[in-house]
Parts: sequence; C-alpha cells; structure tokens
Amino acid sequence: MASNQHHHQQHYNHNPPNPLRPYYIPPPPTFGSSSPAPTSAPVAPVTPGAPSSYDLLQDFKDYSEDYIDSPSVGEAMRGFLDQAILKYTSILISQPFEVAKTVLQCQYVPRREGKSKHHQHSRGFATSEEQEGDSEEEEAKAEAEENPWTTFEEGAEDSDDEPKYFASTASPDASPTLRPSRAPATGPKKMTDRAGYVLEDKEGIPRPDYQIQKCSSGAVNEALKALWNKEGAWGIWKGTNATFIHSVLASVMESWTTSFISAVLSLPDPGVTEIADSTHPMASLAVAVAASTLTALLLSPLDVIRTKLILTPSSSKPRNLLPALRALPSYFIPTSLILPTTLHAAIPSLISLTTPYFLKTKLNLDPLLTPHSFNFFAFLSSTVEMFVRLPLETVLRRAQIAEAKPERTIVPVGRYAGVIGTAWVLMKEEERGKWGFEGLYRGWRVMAWSNAGVLGLGMLGVQGGATHEF
Repeated sequence: MASNQHHHQQHYNHNPPNPLRPYYIPPPPTFGSSSPAPTSAPVAPVTPGAPSSYDLLQDFKDYSEDYIDSPSVGEAMRGFLDQAILKYTSILISQPFEVAKTVLQCQYVPRREGKSKHHQHSRGFATSEEQEGDSEEEEAKAEAEENPWTTFEEGAEDSDDEPKYFASTASPDASPTLRPSRAPATGPKKMTDRAGYVLEDKEGIPRPDYQIQKCSSGAVNEALKALWNKEGAWGIWKGTNATFIHSVLASVMESWTTSFISAVLSLPDPGVTEIADSTHPMASLAVAVAASTLTALLLSPLDVIRTKLILTPSSSKPRNLLPALRALPSYFIPTSLILPTTLHAAIPSLISLTTPYFLKTKLNLDPLLTPHSFNFFAFLSSTVEMFVRLPLETVLRRAQIAEAKPERTIVPVGRYAGVIGTAWVLMKEEERGKWGFEGLYRGWRVMAWSNAGVLGLGMLGVQGGATHEF
C-alpha cells in the first residue's frame, strides 16, 4: 500500500496537473517485470507547472471529443439545407393568407353610411323632394313673369329659331358677365373626407382589368377567391421569395445584433438564456427589443419591395427581388417609414418577450411543470399582441405602398396620413365593419386562427418555439 502511494506521488511530481483538467489524476505506470529498465542517457528534469504542448493538445482533443459535438462540414450543410426547406415550406403554406391580409389592409373601402336611410326614405318621402322642386320651378316662373328681360334672355338661349334682336356683336369671351349664367343642377349632397375627396361607392363603375373585385374589409376568403379568379396561383403566392429572404435575414440579423449588444454590455444573451434567468432581466429585455427594432429598420427597404410585389399585378415589372431593389431611390429606410416601422417592431416584441418573464416570475408558471396554465396565459398574451399589432401593421402597409408609388395596384389603395391620421381615416372615412372598429383590424381572423392553433398544440403537449437556425 505504501509502495502504491509512493508511485502515485512520484508520478504526480513528474507530471503536474494540466490546467484544463486540474482534478484528473492519471493512473500509475504499469511495470511488466520487477527488474529495473536499462538506463540510458540522463533525462532532463521536467519543470513543475509547465506541461508540454503535446499534452495540451492531447487534453484539448479529449475534452472536445467528450463535451463538444462538432459535426462535419457535410452534416452542417445538410442541417442548413433542411432548415431552409422547412422554413420555405412554412412560408408557402402561410403566404396566401398573408397576401389576402395585406390586400385587405391596403384596400380603400368607402364608408356607406346613410345608404339604408336613403333607401328607406326614397319611397315614403320622395314626394316631398319633388314638391320642393316643383315649388322652386313655380317661383322661377313667377319671377320670370314679373321680369320680362329675364324671360326674353332665357328664351333666346333655349331657342335657336327665334331672332336674337339684342345679341351682342362682341365675342362671348370679351364680356362674359353680360350673359346670365345658369346655376348648376344640385343633386343630393355627398359625404367628403378631410382632404375634400368625395366618399362614394363606385360599385357601378367598372374597374380596370388588372384590379380584382371589391372585397369586404374583413373577408379573407373573398380576397383569396378574387385573387385566384384574377391571377390564378401566381396571385395568392405573390412575394413568396421576398418573404422568405426577409424572414431569414431578419432572424439572422436579430440574433447577431442581440448577441453583439449583449457582449458589449456584458449581459447574458437573451437568444441563449431566458430573460427570466438573466442576472439583469430588464436590461436583457431592452436589448432584445432594441435588436428587433434595429433589424426592422435595416430591412425596411426589403419589406417595402415585398408589399409592392403583393399589391401590384403579376404583369407589372420588375417581379424579381434584385431588380426591384435596384429601382429603389435609396437602400436606407425613408424618413416617412421610421415611426410606423419602429412602433410595429418594438411594441409587439415587448409584449411577446415580457410574457414568459411575467408568467415565470410573477405567477410561478413554467411550461414544463404547468403546461396547460402556461399555454392558456400565453394564448391570452398573443391575443393582446394581435390587437396591438394589427392596427400598427395596417398603418405600416399603407405607408409602405404610399412610399413605393406603384403605377398600378390590384385594388384601390387607401391614403396614408401619418400614424394617427391613417387610424382616423380607417375609423371615420372608410368602412368600419360589423362591430364598428374592424377597419383597424382587417385580416384579424388569420391571426386569430393561428393563435388558436398554437393553443391547441400546446394543450396537446406540442411545444412550439423550438430554436432553429432561422
């Protein structure tokens, strides 16, 4: 026993511990026979605390094999390709609904207030209007009888057969005030918006060939049907490549920006560690929201191209992403899009990122320990986020198509009047829907069904939100 301890101590003195593996004690050397090995040239003593480079490389190799899973280049490329195919497939499935929602958000639907009243009074009270018109005609006749000059001049204008004894030899343009002007026929008063445009329903006026039929403000199925009837499959899958590239770049840039800002501020990366587990949760939350907003601002030109490709006919050129980007006046975000883009990126991200932190720290809910309660409250949070996101998204889409200025659009596009002004236009000057506020929430059924699907999968034990490359 004493001899074994002596061997361990002697081996430890000749081979000091490696700094990468300080608690590892190598086994003692085994001796094949009791006879001493033949002596050779004297060996230089090893300085304690200074391991050789070979030992460092060997220990690092053992450590990497045990704890680091480093796939080969082929496996990495295969995984990258699988993630890209999965992402593109998910966008192909959701793109028709996104196209329909964008069309509904940008479509100008005039408000038809008072139409039922006009229809109701057209039969019972139309005679009063006729009587009023008859009384005005009688007053005009009486005035004409009292004033013979007016009667003579009006009769001279109406009849070309009678001789014009008092016709002026000068041209009418030289003395336009000598001829009495007829008052224009006044019809029923029409409603106008704040800019002076007449708000009237143009259902009787045929639309251009490149435009689809009019859709209700919240009918996604009507928009899909109109797009399919007009342009076929190309109509409901417009902008798919632009959406895919924008989604991939947004995911990569947001992840990289979050890691960079966290490293600069010496904070845990919110993309790796949950905000609730961070040493400074509020700072990590601010970093995540700032990264999302900065990414949206940088990718705003690409988002403008995506909206333009969706709202323009398939026959309009260019349809490819790179030529459309080259046609932009600048690769930076326009000043008119800074505020709506910032609001659309920051506020929904703040709600979605705060929800897990609030549920875990304030309500003591965990997705693994209490999955049903956690998923239910997450569904409520996503519903609140939907009601906040949709008005901001509608304002942003109208700002983008107003900035793009396309020559043709598949629907009449509503005007953009700033963030607050556009919300006012949607509520007061355009169709508000059945509940009176659906003008701000066009396409809400798409997001509602999506949230319901996520809730159902969560109740069944399928956890979404797995971390992927994109």
